Amino acid sequence: MNITFENTSFKYIERKILDNVSFSISDTDKIGVVGVNGTGKTTMLKLILGIEQPISGKIIKSGGMRINYLEQDPKFDESMSLFDIIMKDSTKDNPILDYEVNSILSKLGFDDSSVKPVNFSGGQRKRLAIAKVLVTPCDILILDEPTNHLDNALILWLEKYLIKWKKGLIMVTHDRYFLQKVCNKMMELDFGKVYLYDGNYDSFLGLKAKRIEDESKAMKKLKSILKVESEWMGRSVEARRTKNKARIERFEKLSETKFNEYKSIEFSSVSTYLGKKLISLKNGSKAFGDKVLFKDFSFDLNRNDIIGIVGDNGAGKSTLFKILMGLETLDSGELVLGETLRIGYFSQNLELIDPEIRVIDYINEEQSVIETLDGAISSSTLLERFLFPKELQYTKVKMLSGGEKRRLQLIKVLAKNPNILLFDEPTNDLDLYTLEVLEDYIMDFKGPVLTVSHDRYFLDKICNMLFIFKNESIEKTLDSFSEYLDKTDDDKIDSEKVSKQRIKKNKMPAKERNELAKLEEEIPALEEKLKGLNVEIKKSTTDYTKLMDIQKEIDELSIVIEEKTNRYFELLAIKEEYE
Repeated sequence: MNITFENTSFKYIERKILDNVSFSISDTDKIGVVGVNGTGKTTMLKLILGIEQPISGKIIKSGGMRINYLEQDPKFDESMSLFDIIMKDSTKDNPILDYEVNSILSKLGFDDSSVKPVNFSGGQRKRLAIAKVLVTPCDILILDEPTNHLDNALILWLEKYLIKWKKGLIMVTHDRYFLQKVCNKMMELDFGKVYLYDGNYDSFLGLKAKRIEDESKAMKKLKSILKVESEWMGRSVEARRTKNKARIERFEKLSETKFNEYKSIEFSSVSTYLGKKLISLKNGSKAFGDKVLFKDFSFDLNRNDIIGIVGDNGAGKSTLFKILMGLETLDSGELVLGETLRIGYFSQNLELIDPEIRVIDYINEEQSVIETLDGAISSSTLLERFLFPKELQYTKVKMLSGGEKRRLQLIKVLAKNPNILLFDEPTNDLDLYTLEVLEDYIMDFKGPVLTVSHDRYFLDKICNMLFIFKNESIEKTLDSFSEYLDKTDDDKIDSEKVSKQRIKKNKMPAKERNELAKLEEEIPALEEKLKGLNVEIKKSTTDYTKLMDIQKEIDELSIVIEEKTNRYFELLAIKEEYE
């Protein structure tokens, strides 16, 4: 199965996304798509899916190709149960079996497949969408920011799942460990062009550096030729009459060359005075109703602290930030804040930006003149340094990509010249290049930083301490995030070993093996029979007696299927203990 782009171009309003590109990908490729925010990564996925159409050229897909797509912000019919949402795309030729649905939902943290996704959080919706795309048969799986809103355990589970994935995979993600471990190819979008690199993320970094170096040499040579030709063309009118026509045509063609200058993001923050007293929390506790977030937690923030805050979704990480900013109060304990604190808070909620406001006005709300180490600069200049050209500064925020909105949020936070930074999931939707700039800024920042994140690479690179929300408490450790995860994994393995010591170290008993094999045949057959009865009952709407008989059979059969399915999962759990 192949997808081929032939001389394909695409433009979004005035922004050129693809400029006459040609390339091919197959269902054996696992591709990570990268590029600066706004270069069209999500648009590339939509072109492959046929949601968007090129303005010229062709996109050719093998006949019968099945593609599953995970959107950044999935939406569902809230009148349907989780089970029905996933089963919606089940077909006779490509069926989804009931036990597969229940199994994947269970692995992704849903214990009841009959519930409806009413009032689901962003993380719950993302997990449901992942369950759906993974269990639905396809030839190529397309994932747009799959790790956003997932906790650490699920990110690791998904990573291992995709490493074993046998079909094609195309994904946009900022998770560099994910790109390193899962991908065998990288696709870079840059200045309307598409570059494919064989290898994982580390290989891509080296190959890209070589490409830019080669292009820089070629550009320098071309500019030198153009300068010579320009001087030749500028000679006297008399000399012009004798000029070689072919040389004139070459000069005109060279003059049309557009040079892609690689601009770097630059920002240096003026540090504001930070007193000796920063933040001190003593025996702090917080709960919402019966749900305890943490209790008896104490810490004193130091000037050089870069603290990563990790834990499951809903554990209370964002609530801790709200307490530090005075938006929430402790249930008990004492919080003391230094008088000189100037907090810069980076929220994970894009909804806080008015979509109708212009880009430059959003920054001017904070201040129109910003102090940097290079002196005072205008908000327009600051935006240009963060890759917002002047023509983009006067467009409305709603025209920006998700990643550009995140970069705009970041600019506003830094423009305040804060002396303490609170980042709530700062890496979500940011491109890899902006991430590196942010990481360098944080490590050079003259004040403490606290960041909530699930990004392992980001946390490993910048943090010198972790706060871990776990079991209604907050643990502190000097381990790196990867070291902490390794220890947690080792503890889990040790626990499983102790559990398995109670089981005979031979195969699963023959009786239970045979029962499991029998259920694997029986359940699909019973489900087919149930489908047939449901079809039959629709045809018997005028025969009341027959209708009642069929309904009784449906009810009895449904109970049998539920009992056998529950037993099937019990046997699967027993089987795993022997593996």
